[in-house]
Amino acid sequence: MYRFDNALFTFPVTRKHFFSDKVYQLFLFSDEFIMTDNQTKKAKYEIKLNMTTTLNWIVSDKKIQAFEIPYNNKMKAFNASPNKLQLLREMIAGRVFYSGIQNFYEIQMKVGQGMIGEVYRAVSQNGEYVAIKKCDKQKLASLQGGIPQLIQELQLLQQLQHINILKLKEVYSDQQFYYIVTEFVDGKTLHTELLSRTTGLSITQTLRIMFQILNALIYIHQKGVMHRDINPHNIMISENIKLIDFGLARKIKNQLIFPTAGTPGYMAPEIINYKQEKPYDEKADIYSLGCMLYKMLSGENLFHRQKNIFQENKEGIFELRKNPQHLEYNSSKMDQLFILLTHMLENDPNERPNAQFCKFLLKEIENNNQQIDKLIRKQQIMKPIYIVTDETPLERTPLSFTSNNKGKSSDTLMKSDDITTQGNKRLSKIAIKNV
Repeated sequence: MYRFDNALFTFPVTRKHFFSDKVYQLFLFSDEFIMTDNQTKKAKYEIKLNMTTTLNWIVSDKKIQAFEIPYNNKMKAFNASPNKLQLLREMIAGRVFYSGIQNFYEIQMKVGQGMIGEVYRAVSQNGEYVAIKKCDKQKLASLQGGIPQLIQELQLLQQLQHINILKLKEVYSDQQFYYIVTEFVDGKTLHTELLSRTTGLSITQTLRIMFQILNALIYIHQKGVMHRDINPHNIMISENIKLIDFGLARKIKNQLIFPTAGTPGYMAPEIINYKQEKPYDEKADIYSLGCMLYKMLSGENLFHRQKNIFQENKEGIFELRKNPQHLEYNSSKMDQLFILLTHMLENDPNERPNAQFCKFLLKEIENNNQQIDKLIRKQQIMKPIYIVTDETPLERTPLSFTSNNKGKSSDTLMKSDDITTQGNKRLSKIAIKNV
């Protein structure tokens, strides 16, 4: 039996019949709502709050008068107070599909184009701007796992409420399209911003973006979710930085669907070289964020030299070069950011800092702390330091920091304008700087 005292919301609804109407009490619970005329018996109508359910809203004079649900291969309508129905719509928004999007939104203009649909700016009945992503069902069905992946994204977004994550409002469906309604972000992608910043962003702007994206990652990682597609296309720059596109996001502890997924040039080694016996976790997002940080600081992609990007990403060979045309090329903050980069881009995810520690380190860099490497070592992110010379092969990537003098303090840091990282490749062009 139901615990009616646990209901989140309750109100009467009426099922209209030819001779006499039938009144039920609707009870909204966390994962379903029911309608019953006798609380001592099993409810006649049980509606699950998931992406297998579709509700059709019946609207007149811009007010919801009733809703319809499929029942025994027929659509059954239930009338109630417009205010109560509007509140129900708001309380279950994003958890089920609605139909009749034209009753609530007026599309104004197209603002984007994707592989499976288009994005529009629209305005709601109360004058609020929203974005509507219109996804073609036929195109989605033609892609391997296309529809399940969309459903996965919607289920995850519904659980996420954070200022730096694009907010899902509602989802609608008709015979041809899915309509995903989100907040409207008046801005541009980081990718677009970088197209006009060929030498990279300022350190101040880079830190602003990094802090807010790390806030988003800390939040989703604590919820057991990894994004798996951190790249400049999925970062919106506006009043608040927004992390978008959770189409590849997954619960960390669940069995992975399509485990090798992401954007070439930003994929962590454990993803692009996935092996079933080695499951990966949220540290993959840190590697992707490191690739993006390098792009912001240098204006260049991490993988872009000789072969195609996917192959270079898969082989894990890259160079960390400060851009000599960057206005802050010689700044100490740039040096410290490149030290942090080498840790974020570790091949071994166990050697990478987590999102929370990355944020702490960035704050220290912002405050001109010159001992970032020392802070990292104190957290046991790195393995013990050993001596490296031009004749010493590297056992792992990225770099191990060292001095040419065994007697130097362990506080000695490597500083280089040209760092090549690769398994068993010699380290060259290294200058030592005492901190």
